[in-house]
Amino acid sequence: FVGEQRRKKTYKEKCEFERLEKEIAALEEEQKTIEEALCSGTLSIDELTEKSKRLPLVKDKLEEKEMRWLELSEIDG
Repeated sequence: FVGEQRRKKTYKEKCEFERLEKEIAALEEEQKTIEEALCSGTLSIDELTEKSKRLPLVKDKLEEKEMRWLELSEIDG
């Protein structure tokens, strides 16, 4: 498009991008741990309930952070 310029990430966006990568990795790890625990068959009813409630929250957060990460990744370094 005429006049459209590729802009560079601001310092703040670079920091956010790096933080998001760490947060996404941590959330992915937590999701994996929860899913393994749910499949293990060794959880008490309380643990099962707690992890079953936590899993969708983790997935939502992960999706939200991945969308923001993608937004930032499209801005030139």
